[in-house]
Amino acid sequence: MKMKKLVSVVLATTMMIGVAGCSSTTSGSADKLEQIKEAGKIVLGTSPDFPPSEFYILDENGEKQIVGSDISLAQAIADEIGVELEIKATDFNGVLANVQSGSVDMAISGFAQTEERKQVMQFSEGYQREDSEDYQGILTTKENAEKYKTLEEFKAANLTIAAQSGSIQYELAMKLTDEANIKQYGTTDASALALDAGDIDAVIVSSNSALPMLDTFTDLTLLPKDGFDLDPDAMYSTNVIGFPLGDEYQSLIDLCNDVIEKAKENGDLEKWVTEAKELSAQAVEVEE
Repeated sequence: MKMKKLVSVVLATTMMIGVAGCSSTTSGSADKLEQIKEAGKIVLGTSPDFPPSEFYILDENGEKQIVGSDISLAQAIADEIGVELEIKATDFNGVLANVQSGSVDMAISGFAQTEERKQVMQFSEGYQREDSEDYQGILTTKENAEKYKTLEEFKAANLTIAAQSGSIQYELAMKLTDEANIKQYGTTDASALALDAGDIDAVIVSSNSALPMLDTFTDLTLLPKDGFDLDPDAMYSTNVIGFPLGDEYQSLIDLCNDVIEKAKENGDLEKWVTEAKELSAQAVEVEE
């Protein structure tokens, strides 16, 4: 079965947290927003394998194009500043590394704010809460879905589970099985492909990113929210923009917060998600 391939434009290795200190500049450094204006562009870090937030489609010329609700937000920020949007696409670990090293101006990649990440980067205000039907869940085979009727049964089986490297899904996987049983993949699609091939037993996913895959992987299913919601308190459901450490980013953060607030008030955030969900379904059809 052919699967939509998400090709990273740039690959970056995971950086040690200690290196992150290098991205924080001393007091008196040039204001980052002014530097962006002078450069005429803002560089966005993202991992385009997470529909409907960021993902590839084929344009009318057959070329790969990165789209999604996060990309629409990034474009709105670039438009507010009056500069071009340059996208630096990597796997998710690469996004984290690029923020820490300061090689991107900001990162929008379905980020959730965690205490660990707060030590190595700074964040905008929350800009999106997932739909009430969306949740952090488990993608598995239909055969496995028949075996495990409760989350406790699933945990007791101590299965081999996959999660995207560096993601909150990896943190959630740690609660479901032994660490030795967790396999990390650069993209969610790669995990789904491994699941479909029988190499693993399940993948921890955000439901809104997994649902479009079910049209491609017809032997897979998402375990129901009722009984298998891994984040019932919605701790990870608010997205944020990530920035490198440093006071020089404050004016950029303030501007991004203003754009977020306007997009909340005028309905753009909701519109971008709706448009992206429609595009994600079309993207699967285009590349099947």
